[in-house]
Amino acid sequence: MEIAVLVKVVPNADSVRYDRQRRTVVRDDAELFVNPFDLRAVAVALRLRRPGETVTVLSLGPPQARPVLASMKASGVDRVQLVSDPGLAGSDVLASARALAAALRRLRAGLVLAGARTTDSETAQVPPAVASLLGVPVVTEARSVDRTGEERLEATVDTPTGWAKVGVGLPAVVSVGEKISKPVRPDPEAGPGSADSSVELADLVGLGIDPGSVGAPGSPTVVVRVEEAAPTRTPILFAEGSVGDRVEGAVRALSLRLGGSRSEAGPIPPAPAVLRDDEEVAVLVSERHGRLDPESLPVLGQIRRLAPLWPSAVWIGGPPGAEDSARISSGGAMRGYHLATSPGAVDSEVGAASLAGLLDQRPRLAAVTVLSEPFGREVAGRLTARRGLGLVADAVELRRSPDGELLWEKPSFGGRTMATILSRTRPSVATVRPGHAVPAVPAADAPQLRWTEISGAFGPGRVTVLAEGDEVARTAELERKEVLVSVGMGVGGPEGLAALRPAADRWGAGVVATRRVVDAGWLPPHLQVGLTGRAIAPRLVILLGVRGTSNHMIGWKRAGALLGVNPDPAAPLFRDVDVGIVGTIEEVVPLLEEPLARLLRG
Repeated sequence: MEIAVLVKVVPNADSVRYDRQRRTVVRDDAELFVNPFDLRAVAVALRLRRPGETVTVLSLGPPQARPVLASMKASGVDRVQLVSDPGLAGSDVLASARALAAALRRLRAGLVLAGARTTDSETAQVPPAVASLLGVPVVTEARSVDRTGEERLEATVDTPTGWAKVGVGLPAVVSVGEKISKPVRPDPEAGPGSADSSVELADLVGLGIDPGSVGAPGSPTVVVRVEEAAPTRTPILFAEGSVGDRVEGAVRALSLRLGGSRSEAGPIPPAPAVLRDDEEVAVLVSERHGRLDPESLPVLGQIRRLAPLWPSAVWIGGPPGAEDSARISSGGAMRGYHLATSPGAVDSEVGAASLAGLLDQRPRLAAVTVLSEPFGREVAGRLTARRGLGLVADAVELRRSPDGELLWEKPSFGGRTMATILSRTRPSVATVRPGHAVPAVPAADAPQLRWTEISGAFGPGRVTVLAEGDEVARTAELERKEVLVSVGMGVGGPEGLAALRPAADRWGAGVVATRRVVDAGWLPPHLQVGLTGRAIAPRLVILLGVRGTSNHMIGWKRAGALLGVNPDPAAPLFRDVDVGIVGTIEEVVPLLEEPLARLLRG
């Protein structure tokens, strides 16, 4: 069997620039390296390879990627292939997936592996789109992958509340998470001019790819604008005097900040007078088990605030109950569509087929939105490839242009910038980050939601759930917390984290983490906040041992007040908090514990 690994050569985010005229990233002078998540996928491929089988690294990129990819030969792979052509410049998710799928068909790979995401775009959508184009099942966010036969795999994957063990037949596409393996180590001696000949080159002509289907011409999405993600708060920094003086001043400043109220959207706006088909935005409100996903409800209200756009709810699975229907209606949905499936968990192939069935009935929809969680990302990627639609991944905001076009905003370059994306297709498809939509006050007098049945042969899927378990409550549990403590690597490890628990308990605070803390295994993935985690809006966040990188701070955009503690007065953290204390955790937290507890009680 041929095993292929999708590998992307990515730029150092600090050394890239954006060409506003061409609306593409200029990487000519940027430092390049192999995406670290893909290096884990290579390690898994080498472990799964059996005698007589080959592992091929497949990449899509400019010629500058060739010497970087040459370093992969020393890791033990059999072949390295780079698809490179000037006609690929400007390719979005769908165009990139088309090129990769064409190359994979030539390889006839029985198993395609990839990293869960890349460090430059973080979309996590290419593997599902590739799977859809190849007509094979997809499994994402795998913690473990094992071969259980010649043509079958079992994998344990991350879910919003824990894990699931799934079985899938080959051929298949599998993306792997960060915990699955240590990454392979490319040859550090490889560099410009070293063993470039070991990297096979392929172009559009050689792969039989229509130039109009890739690159900027074949990309259904357009980057309209990229802007720096400017600070949204006015920090007050306490860096002088004794530690006690700094803490005292910070608590006084924080008391004034907490006196204000959090930004809320208010009640659900009135319904548009006329519900035009081309102003409808369909929101997938059910999760893979056919149950209501409560994090979809704020999205309904967000769309209602953009009238004349209006939201409809899509439910995939068994029939929705009366209580869930009432919650969906009070959340803002104007209509409901029920797409019945075979009993059991719905895999993303069934989910995408169901939504395609809806589009057959509602071809003039403005957009389809799903939550940016593993199931939603798989569904969106597959639907995009299936119908040739524009896909915006990890959107945090939806606006309308003066001429009525839908403009999606999403973080880019690790959260340092915000990109505005326009889709040239109707509908557009977007995955939306949970927690970024501001919850509205539910409508008490919402009319009873009527569900329209969409018929079709939906299911069963090819990915079978064998077992599953919960590890932590959903983010909805954290949303009820008025206070959260966010910990970074500066807490020093599990022992330092344990030492902070009494103070967190005294403040009535839940504990969440940065991505690096989760990667280190100190807290589970479901407690990660930020660009690749959650967005939460408590009354107060206390950031301890956090550097303040933009990809973490974006998760606190809607929080009421941010208090940061860091020994470095130049730490990025102090750009994005309301109140900052310069000092170590060990000297600040003991002095902060009681006065902050009194403030929160008052």
